[in-house]
Amino acid sequence: MNKIFISYSSDDKTPIQEVVGDLKSLGYSVWFDSELVGGQSWWDRILREIENADFYLCALSSAYLKSDACKRELSYANKLGKTIIPIKIFNDFDERFLPLEISKLQITDVEAGNKKGVLSLINALNTAEPSPVLPDPMPEPPAIPVSYLSELLRDINSREPLDQDQQAALMFKLRDHFRSGGDSKGVSQALDKLEARKDLLANIGREVDTLRKEIASKAESSPETEKPRPEPASRKRNSVNDIKAEINEAIETGKTDKSALGFGILAFIIPFVGLILFFVWRNSQPQRAKVIMWSAIAGFVFFAALLSESDTGYYY
Repeated sequence: MNKIFISYSSDDKTPIQEVVGDLKSLGYSVWFDSELVGGQSWWDRILREIENADFYLCALSSAYLKSDACKRELSYANKLGKTIIPIKIFNDFDERFLPLEISKLQITDVEAGNKKGVLSLINALNTAEPSPVLPDPMPEPPAIPVSYLSELLRDINSREPLDQDQQAALMFKLRDHFRSGGDSKGVSQALDKLEARKDLLANIGREVDTLRKEIASKAESSPETEKPRPEPASRKRNSVNDIKAEINEAIETGKTDKSALGFGILAFIIPFVGLILFFVWRNSQPQRAKVIMWSAIAGFVFFAALLSESDTGYYY
């Protein structure tokens, strides 16, 4: 199975986890940075996974387009000649200002609530050519995106024990960064990492709680604070009952024609023909295509059941 690399912003982790779950359930090999720990070894692992990927998916959102790390990943994938498939997970950006690497590519919409999104993505993966072999010589890998918080995260994620002075120094820097107008979300994530350390001292833990309350208070009182994105609802998956209901509605409202029923019977008897007709008509006559698709699925199930019953006859 082809390997898929997903590039995304840490702000968009929840919807990305749903996309990853859908792809893995269909048998795809998917890698995405689930830890977001920072540091040189973290960055080297990301670049290695990009190099090994057959498909490079970039999860577009306003947060993605602002991310320095995502920009560097995309640029490197492009230099390697990777097959890039852009997917939209939030409709909060202007497509006129996309990076050059993807400005002319078709975007697959997998936003929450779009029940056809995963099907469109699977179709894109099935029709796109996997990435060619890596170039020789290889392009220069991008440098690690370094920020003030990245340096702090490197210390927080260290396996070496942190004493009282080191923990207090980290808290001072995080507090100072936040009060100086720094990234409050990044500070919160750093606090999560610090709080997860087994050697965290009780007094430092109290300082972590105090800074969390300060961050929350500022977010509530600031009129300029961006409204948080609503939690994305789980995407509705297509089921046989959903498709059947749509077909019945289409027939009752006259959105499909009588000939679709004849083709539906043909698709039931010869399901492979039904699949061919579905792909032929899915754009020009979508309702007819749905009738045929459901009929083909029913045919597959019916004949599979017959084969199953006939197989049981050989055992005594």
